[in-house]
Amino acid sequence: MAKRIKVSRKDLLKEPDQFLSTSEKAMVYYMDNRATVLGGVAVVLISIASFFGFKYFKKTQTLANEAFYFEIEKIVDTAKDSKPTSEVESILNKIGDGLQKERASLLLADLYFQNQEYDKADALYSTVMNSSSAGQVNYQLAQVGLAYNYESNKQYQKAIDLFKSVIDANTDFPLFEVYWSLSRCYELNSDSSNALLILREMQIKFATNPQMEKVELRIKQLSV
Repeated sequence: MAKRIKVSRKDLLKEPDQFLSTSEKAMVYYMDNRATVLGGVAVVLISIASFFGFKYFKKTQTLANEAFYFEIEKIVDTAKDSKPTSEVESILNKIGDGLQKERASLLLADLYFQNQEYDKADALYSTVMNSSSAGQVNYQLAQVGLAYNYESNKQYQKAIDLFKSVIDANTDFPLFEVYWSLSRCYELNSDSSNALLILREMQIKFATNPQMEKVELRIKQLSV
């Protein structure tokens, strides 16, 4: 006959209660692992606070950058004969990296170009192209600005390559003036046949453009 093992009440109390509720089990786990649980909660709370804090910081930074950009835009719009590049430079240095800085840099590059400070304009247009992606409007504006800069420096082939690059990107960028400038650079580069080819392409592509009259006139002049 098998011998029956006697279990005392003391031993029974040591055994885990199979009928503990979920909340009771959680409380037991918390009591046994208090430091770990509190540490995990702290990490979660810090992560949430950091996330919302970062979002708030980015929002306020963006608003500040926008304010600086509009300040530069106002200076450029109200400037007459004098082009206050030093004032714009000072404000630009306060703007954090991002779209606002790219747009502000384009305004300053245009000022350099108007002041015939071509080396400075070249550097700033190139900086915008390096910080943005091909196909983005800021990138294309920088390309066009740099092309005009090359044209003014009589580097016509470089200007031609950039104007063609903007056209070949096949985006929604307004292209009438780009085609017109490309044709002009071909002429300046002693390549009238390609200049005429571009003008004839404009006849088809921009048939309803109100400036088509000047294109028709230039075609007649080059066809003589």
